Amino acid sequence: MEIYLDHAATSPMTENAIAAYLAAARGTPGNPSSQHAWGSAAKHQLELARAKLAGLYGMAADEVLFTSGATESMNWAIQTIAEQSGLIFAAPIEHSCAIEPLRRLGDRVAWLPVNSGGDIDFEAAAEQLKAHASQIAGLIVMGANNETGVIQPVRQLASLVKRLNGGALVLSDLVALAAWGSIGETIEWVDLGVLSPHKVGGPVGVGVVLRRRGVKMAPFLLGGAQEYDQRAGTVSLPLISSGVVALADADRVRGEYRQHCRILQRRLELGLEALDIGVEIVGRDRERVAITSAIFPGIRAEDLLFLLDERGVRASAGAACASGAMQPSHVLLAQGYGRHDALSQVRFSYSAALGASDIDDVIRVVGEEVAKLRSNRGLSCG
Repeated sequence: MEIYLDHAATSPMTENAIAAYLAAARGTPGNPSSQHAWGSAAKHQLELARAKLAGLYGMAADEVLFTSGATESMNWAIQTIAEQSGLIFAAPIEHSCAIEPLRRLGDRVAWLPVNSGGDIDFEAAAEQLKAHASQIAGLIVMGANNETGVIQPVRQLASLVKRLNGGALVLSDLVALAAWGSIGETIEWVDLGVLSPHKVGGPVGVGVVLRRRGVKMAPFLLGGAQEYDQRAGTVSLPLISSGVVALADADRVRGEYRQHCRILQRRLELGLEALDIGVEIVGRDRERVAITSAIFPGIRAEDLLFLLDERGVRASAGAACASGAMQPSHVLLAQGYGRHDALSQVRFSYSAALGASDIDDVIRVVGEEVAKLRSNRGLSCG
């Protein structure tokens, strides 16, 4: 048995994405920056991919910039906002690729309050923003949290910030929303958006910045004049072509995906709760994307994940980027959970390839392995 429930970290590449990668690698080997015929052909394919993605989200081609991944994209966008004077408002539940560069900005960052359910406390945040209206340089608010799946109030906060200070920039990490299919609607409200195709069956190693026209981004990598003279470095046409295909496919099937994953999510969560093992589903009453964040009190997530992996169930603990270090989830700590609970979080995420029988198998295996851990005090974190 092998059941993959870690799609929030990396989804296996789809056949369409693989085909697009191979077609570009084999058929267009030139450097898009070169002036010869091969380079011109590669440049043409690059711009076709850019225009396809722009059209998907109702944007112009020059509003789409390609990077090496979401981490570079977020760092670049945050640097752009930081060049404006004033305060940058963000929530402490952002992905680490936002939290770490923000921490380096020290007291220029004002942290927004978060509810125990996992979403930004809009009323309290609004009061905080209104009190510093003239000082707002930017707002950073993710579309959905990568650990809990909880969808954040991007539109409400973005529209408020724009009313309070028209010169402020709004940045949104849209990575977790890509498969859910809310990108086109959400990007209308922000100045900068970030995507990562490998979350939806694209390749690792390519990212996207969606930049509203008029927003001048400070070059993050210096060198050549690639990406409208905004980002230096030779781009990978196979990665970009494959990534765009994956994002387009995800947008095309978003309706069926949502319906299917909601059924799986409900089945897993009800099944885990029926085991009577004290599991807590984070954000249970919040609107979420296809992610289940489950806390198993008294159990270390790393121990449970090891046993699940032995049984063929692939899941993750907290943020995937921190899974090796096993530090308590900064997201859960920000929501008010204690350290032990934050170390007991297991994240399950879904795909269209999963079925009801897979979920039933996972419920059974989780129940068996939790029982083993509970019977062995040496493996508990209590």
